[in-house]
Amino acid sequence: YQRYWEACGAIHQMMSKWLDAVTHTGIYHLQCSHYNHIKPPSYFDNPDLNRLSLTREREPPEDWSSEQREQVAILRRRRRVDRSIEYVHSDRKREKAVTAQKLIRMDQGEQNTAHIEWKRSRLAGPGRSDGGWGGLFDDGKATHYTCGSDSDTEEGSVFPSPPVGFESNRGGRTHVLFLQELAHLASLCVAVAFATLRNDIEGSESPLGVYEPGEVWPEPDPDKLPRDVRELMGYKSGPVKLLKYWCGISRSIGARARHNASRPMPVIGGVSEQEIAFLQKARGPSAKVQLAWSWLSEFIIREQLAGTLGAVGPPIISRIFQFLSDGMIFYNHARKIMFIPFPFPSAQLSAFFVLIMVPTIPLLMGQYTNEPWLGAALTFLTVTCLVGLHEVARELENPFRNMPNELPVVTLLAMFNESLITMYSGYHPDHFWDPDVYNKDKELNGEPVPATPETAKEGVEVELETSEQLRISRSMLEALQDQLEKQNKEIQQLRGMLGSNASSVPVNCEEK
Repeated sequence: YQRYWEACGAIHQMMSKWLDAVTHTGIYHLQCSHYNHIKPPSYFDNPDLNRLSLTREREPPEDWSSEQREQVAILRRRRRVDRSIEYVHSDRKREKAVTAQKLIRMDQGEQNTAHIEWKRSRLAGPGRSDGGWGGLFDDGKATHYTCGSDSDTEEGSVFPSPPVGFESNRGGRTHVLFLQELAHLASLCVAVAFATLRNDIEGSESPLGVYEPGEVWPEPDPDKLPRDVRELMGYKSGPVKLLKYWCGISRSIGARARHNASRPMPVIGGVSEQEIAFLQKARGPSAKVQLAWSWLSEFIIREQLAGTLGAVGPPIISRIFQFLSDGMIFYNHARKIMFIPFPFPSAQLSAFFVLIMVPTIPLLMGQYTNEPWLGAALTFLTVTCLVGLHEVARELENPFRNMPNELPVVTLLAMFNESLITMYSGYHPDHFWDPDVYNKDKELNGEPVPATPETAKEGVEVELETSEQLRISRSMLEALQDQLEKQNKEIQQLRGMLGSNASSVPVNCEEK
């Protein structure tokens, strides 16, 4: 168990360190001068905003203390879906959340004064769902978001469509080439590391694959793969395989090679012929990982010298290479567990002890029990426990190759790749507020005073308030239309139930 959990910790810390290094590199890249015209405004450049009593609250306080249980239930129903970090695929739940949202907006429309005051007292701007990439050039194109359209809503539907990942090019432009290359090299480095951990046979197949962003997570158990995929990869399963597994003869070199071939390590962007040729020239697992690691490190330092990482200080840049080095340390910890087996004398003594106990325990139970059925039951339980502990120890001795109890490195690599793709997201979508809107001066008692909700004169219309009232009015209109449609459906159902007596029932709400 110690070897197994140490291996789990080693590979997770290896991925964590390398992911930190690559993510920091991508963040520093966003600070270079090429993006000065699309960067969000800085709080440092606008210190006068602090005297306007503004807030950065994202949503108004919810009234959880309402005496009406129905209103509190509606609020909870909306937040379960509308504020879930996972996209809810249930149409019924999303429909209830949309209805609850409209009812809440109607209630805010009745008390729009307090809601408008809250909107005017917060520092906010139009959300940039493109992460700022839409302003990089003058063509109006972005990467993972289509500028100028409501891309998160299906046409003719009030429900948000399933979110599109950051790897999408639906906005008309591909992602920044530096980030693409950075994600590929990091994915390749981890893929080579995992491939060398699970394959200790030099010259055996250990393929790398192409990662398709957004695909279903790879199954940890290859037996659950579709039949056509298993046949394509040469992986077989059935009664014969299970019998070999129980007899401990299923881990031959050929069986392990077929297993590795059926589970290629997915790499973002795939691998080129030149990369494969260089990896094949490197002899030994350590050399292959060192080569992939050197590609990543050399790329980062070369781009840093060219100015890609902006004006970030060298002491901060050095942390990137510290993280890369730490990741290599944890890889070697995992390699130590994989390469060095459990002490041979101890393993042989354990196996010999099991062989002795199998014929000895029945004799002992026959002497100490008077009932044959009791002796048989105790013999079965005792032998099962001892043999089971020995087999579990054999399975966990090498956590990377003893299928199906091996660590799911293919699934972990897919999750690592998705983490790398988040570098394509750009800047925070809510950081694009306009300081000029809040710095406009208004005349109050003959003195210039910033226009805040507290100092605005009576009768002066604020643009934010007007737009908010229009939004609430539209929400109220949508809610009323939904209620009319619902009443029409109920009336039609009543007509069908009443039959011929329903002729006097009005057809729709307008007639009613």
